[in-house]
Amino acid sequence: MCLVTSILIFQATLVSITHGPILGDLTSNSVRIWIRTDSAEKVEVVLQDMKSEPPSFHHFPLTTTEENDFTVKLHAKILKPNTIYTYTIGGKEHKDWHFTTRPLQDITARIAFGSCANEKEGSTKVWNRLNGDNIDALVLLGDTPYIDTTDLTTQRKRYREFSAVPAFASLVSHTPLYATWDDHDFGRNDTDGNLEGKEFSRQAFSEYRPNPSCGQNGQGIYTSFVQGPIEVFLLDARWFARTEVSNNIPTLLGKQQWAWLERSLKASTLPFKILACGMIFNGATRLGKTDHWGAYPTEYLRLLSIIKRNKISGVVLVSGDIHWSRVIKHNTTDTIDYDLHEFITSPIHENLIVAADAYHEGLVFSIGEPNSFLLVETKKNKDDIELTMSLRNAEGEILYSHVFDSPLASQ
Repeated sequence: MCLVTSILIFQATLVSITHGPILGDLTSNSVRIWIRTDSAEKVEVVLQDMKSEPPSFHHFPLTTTEENDFTVKLHAKILKPNTIYTYTIGGKEHKDWHFTTRPLQDITARIAFGSCANEKEGSTKVWNRLNGDNIDALVLLGDTPYIDTTDLTTQRKRYREFSAVPAFASLVSHTPLYATWDDHDFGRNDTDGNLEGKEFSRQAFSEYRPNPSCGQNGQGIYTSFVQGPIEVFLLDARWFARTEVSNNIPTLLGKQQWAWLERSLKASTLPFKILACGMIFNGATRLGKTDHWGAYPTEYLRLLSIIKRNKISGVVLVSGDIHWSRVIKHNTTDTIDYDLHEFITSPIHENLIVAADAYHEGLVFSIGEPNSFLLVETKKNKDDIELTMSLRNAEGEILYSHVFDSPLASQ
């Protein structure tokens, strides 16, 4: 993989792209691009620097194989910061196939979070809204798509159907996509890590989602990424759930993921840290539902303990799943010296669950709004950086908004 300078436009043998491209992790000097072909093929991705004279091209030969369902992910490095690139795949080009690398002084971000989407018109309205809003990244929090089996053939088929929606395909061809799963894409409603065949769900997820990483040691799918002054930690609340026991208390995240999370939080130097997963971080939801952090009180206390002993500032919680959007203030000042705020964003589709509007003493806002999402934005305000969290609908209306000042400004 090398940089090639030429005055000629590169031509390659045309290949049949069935799905994609999907942009993955985008930094100041690298990008990930995912594609799928209809058979095992050699394909070349060519990136063009739009500013260079004469034109400069990065050429990346790739091969799709049946073993990975004819999917492949490019990780292109040594790119220029704050630079517009267009790209072709197997000689094909499209007006949506472009991206801009992050600047070295990266202080702004516009990240959309959402959960619970399908292939119907309501979800398409959200994809179109986000496309028009020029977001920097899209984070899917699970039930995206709905699968409800660990059968590998079905898993792959459902990811293909979800990825083929034209509005979604357009959005993610030039907007980085990050994802975790929840119960329905993990394999079954309200399930835990004892689900038989979960390794096939993980295989399909890793094939179809271009995350920066996918858990560790073949376990889980947790990862993290950076946009501007925000580091987002995407947690996996399914793979390890109830698979380990300590003092007769079942785990949620598991020893391996807990060690990664504490190590990563300690290493983060950014003012804001978003901890995100599909499962809500509280227990206030419909009667009888058991897949939430409220069912794992010791694990929730472990999270607070990590934040406290490492003096982690600027943590905000984001979750989904329950088909109702809410904002909850966790009364944690006595424990970690500030209150945690949780933003629940659900659903992207139009199916609401009124019973999820349950009482919580820290409830700040609650609404049943179909085709909704959470927009996270940062901006420079004098010597400070502000973080704005706003729940919105497909019409662009702001349903609720809250502004956080940078926790590092007073230090």
